[in-house]
Amino acid sequence: MSEVKVCDASFAKTYADIHCACFAKGWNESMMRQTLLLPGALGLIAYQDGVPAAIGVYAYSTEQADIVTFGVLPAFRGKHVSDELMDTAFSSLAGQGIRELFLEVAVDNPHAIALYERHGFKQVGRRPNYYVRGDVKTDALVMRAEL
Repeated sequence: MSEVKVCDASFAKTYADIHCACFAKGWNESMMRQTLLLPGALGLIAYQDGVPAAIGVYAYSTEQADIVTFGVLPAFRGKHVSDELMDTAFSSLAGQGIRELFLEVAVDNPHAIALYERHGFKQVGRRPNYYVRGDVKTDALVMRAEL
């Protein structure tokens, strides 16, 4: 079982370390700090046995939020850390009066799509060539869930 904590910009290095381990173009500590200091930012870190395992960063305004980034370290994938992080995000955001949550996910990321679908996300759009990985462009699905 994971322990998920709300963590502010003082944890920017932890967020950046996990982000860089999860994504080819990971965000550095400064980028994470700036994002977490924005009005309406919510940052969550999931810990397993006291070790940071996953992050979720969200941006919210009146009744609506977006997942800015979400990542689980490879060593913790398949252990339901992502589900626990998502459950905590839903509770935290609903407590702020948020009614709907949006995200973009690469069409070639079936594990993430399955996670989001398990939590009630439905596809509401598609962004052509949204992600650029070297010379390869990949579409993103736009998904939405009601909280």
